[in-house]
Amino acid sequence: MKSFITLLLLVWTAAMSYGQCPSTSTIIAKDTLIVCADTAYILSVPSIPGSTYAWSTGDNGNTVTIDRSDKYWVTQTSPGCSSVTDTVYVLFNSLILEPRVKDTLLCLNQPAPSLVAWGENLRWYESPTSINGSVTPPVPSTADTGTTAYYVSQNIMGCESPRAKLIVEVIEKPSFDLGENILIPCGVKGVVLQTVEQKYTAYTWQDGSTSPELLATEAAKYTLKANNICGSFADTVQTVLCNTHCLNFPSAFTPNNDGLNESFRPGAFCPVTTYSVAVYDRFGKKVFESKDPLAGWDGTINGKRAEMGTYVYYCVYDDFMLKRQLLLKGSVTLIR
Repeated sequence: MKSFITLLLLVWTAAMSYGQCPSTSTIIAKDTLIVCADTAYILSVPSIPGSTYAWSTGDNGNTVTIDRSDKYWVTQTSPGCSSVTDTVYVLFNSLILEPRVKDTLLCLNQPAPSLVAWGENLRWYESPTSINGSVTPPVPSTADTGTTAYYVSQNIMGCESPRAKLIVEVIEKPSFDLGENILIPCGVKGVVLQTVEQKYTAYTWQDGSTSPELLATEAAKYTLKANNICGSFADTVQTVLCNTHCLNFPSAFTPNNDGLNESFRPGAFCPVTTYSVAVYDRFGKKVFESKDPLAGWDGTINGKRAEMGTYVYYCVYDDFMLKRQLLLKGSVTLIR
């Protein structure tokens, strides 16, 4: 009995001098490992003194460096223990996609929300090559118009994806000027009314057309409306034909207190800066004068009703459209 106990002690002592036997047949923690692409991965098994290792790669230490996807196995042999072989599949993950992003449009000087992307464990960067990223989504500035690029990646199983580029553009409310009254020259089909097109802006003319320009072929008022996410704006311009004066006088008027055609004054189709008119009876006597195109002759002379008949007028004014001073003369009939 004593010799048998001594033999067991010797075996136990020998086993302890060479290390302990693996408790299971598994020496690699996982059956499958996913490794980030473009890295070198060190695969290791427990180190037991006195053990030998035989890898499928030909290496014989307890660690091996691998750089490609494959099936790997190792056999560990420890003194006084049975050999243990374990296998692992290593997959280098090259399929991590960029997070999904959507370019953002913001309004000048309006509050901006934090940027949004869709992915796991997002990290934001100021440039494609920035080293330090942030897990906090940035809040863009809207203090000025223009575009700014932001970059964001996602992290899956410890691997970081390529960086997606997100563009933030700041725009402003539509604004334009169609100009003042525009002359349509004689002998041409018309004039083109237009504005410089702003991105992300929709345009509509009074006739329903949606181009930022329109061919005006006749004397009329033309209105262009524009709108975008920041607001809307509209402007109107009057076109005048080449043979149309800014002022037109009526050929007759009826100061009879019926509320119609009570005074003799011109119709103004464009701004009038300098203006002077005088009205004479058939004897050449001046019966009315004014320097205000809105002030008309009421058909009286020194407070008394003028006789019915024909009177002559002379008008001098600066024509806004033709850009020169004009003299208009003609006759007007006073009818009661």
